[in-house]
Amino acid sequence: KLQWRVFMDTPEEEFARELTRVDWVMYNSFRPRDLVRHVSISGMDKDKIKSLTNVNRMIKQFNHLAFFVASLILLRDKPKHRAQALEKFMNIAVVGFLNPATVRSTATNTSQKLRRQNNYNSLGAVIAAINGTPVHRLTQTRDLIPIPAQKEFMRLVILMSTQRSHFAYRLAWDNSFSERIPFLPLHRRDLVSAEEGNKTFVGENKSRINWKKFEVMGEVVLGIQRSQKSPHP
Repeated sequence: KLQWRVFMDTPEEEFARELTRVDWVMYNSFRPRDLVRHVSISGMDKDKIKSLTNVNRMIKQFNHLAFFVASLILLRDKPKHRAQALEKFMNIAVVGFLNPATVRSTATNTSQKLRRQNNYNSLGAVIAAINGTPVHRLTQTRDLIPIPAQKEFMRLVILMSTQRSHFAYRLAWDNSFSERIPFLPLHRRDLVSAEEGNKTFVGENKSRINWKKFEVMGEVVLGIQRSQKSPHP
């Protein structure tokens, strides 16, 4: 209960900012080509290569955050307490990832001047936890969440939706020109698809390089490279 109360007393803005700080340190610790190597090398060999340590660390952080969110919501037994924690995480997502103009009275202890952080990685982890089976099945808990808070959070769910190959997220990512942290699982999946779905050499006797494959991988790498040049303050 003490841990739960400490979390509930933490301002949403402060919590979202700290998530972004942790993610940025990890994200800025590896080079784009390390991510390419991460999908090109077999699983057993990844742990042996020192340069891939930071990529593995960020992937583990994503999973850790998702489990942390779900565990904290389920920490208490009563629906009213679970609803408070669930609404808190919804507000953290809204505060941390929506434009200041869209943040309404549903998010308590926030400032209208809050800057958009564009931390899509933590946002994806929070949404994955809230929409995961252990939390999503809590009908009584969800019924206690104010409708305005649910609507604001639903906008983020739509943003990170898998429909049309994450079209909404890809559009937002391509049009984000300030500091930003990508939804790493998707970009890694794009590299895996390009690596496994296309041959490296084509033609007779495999004498020609399949440049189309590397153009697809290059688009992912360049997006990551550009985003790492705009650090979070």
